[in-house]
Amino acid sequence: MFILKSTNQFIPQICQLLTQGVVVAAPTETAFGLMTNALNKKAVAQIIKIKGRTKSSERNKPIALVASDLSMVKKYFYLNKAELDLAKKFWPGALTILLKPKIKFLRTVTGPHNLVGVRVPDQAWLCKLIKTFSRPLTATSANLASQPALYNFQNVIRALGKNGLEYVVEGNLRRNSVSTVIKVVNDKIIILRQGKVKIPKTQIPIPKI
Repeated sequence: MFILKSTNQFIPQICQLLTQGVVVAAPTETAFGLMTNALNKKAVAQIIKIKGRTKSSERNKPIALVASDLSMVKKYFYLNKAELDLAKKFWPGALTILLKPKIKFLRTVTGPHNLVGVRVPDQAWLCKLIKTFSRPLTATSANLASQPALYNFQNVIRALGKNGLEYVVEGNLRRNSVSTVIKVVNDKIIILRQGKVKIPKTQIPIPKI
């Protein structure tokens, strides 16, 4: 197991690993996530293996992405006015918005209706890493399928090391909620998962900002 650090000095090394299709577990603003090039089919398949998604229902579960900033999101995804208003209000932060991609992502990344969950994390080092890599990264939780999220790098190693995870960024997080997941339909917010960002569990009008 190779232990990396969340410092600027390690960013070039981590980017090189990501370019090679390596999966790296790293802390986010919620929990530890499994990060790799979202456009690399073998790398994304490795995430599924590491998480132990053996059932067909688990293998088909979409994988959320993280971007460095709103500009990167606009490069890869379409945003209507309502989605853009939400992004400006809650990003960076733990709000995942299901968006229509401008490019073709892997079927293991897209969810129903060809939408992709994406957010801009509220963590400066992680955003700098993504910006240096220059494209979105996967950010599915670094835990075994159907198991709770993990907040300590040593627990990540114990849980996933036997499944092929080789690189972990050192860190210990407070126990946080997962990101809130939403989609916008006809200018209404639909909550798919209530998490860290508190939005009522009903369809509500887009907030004015």
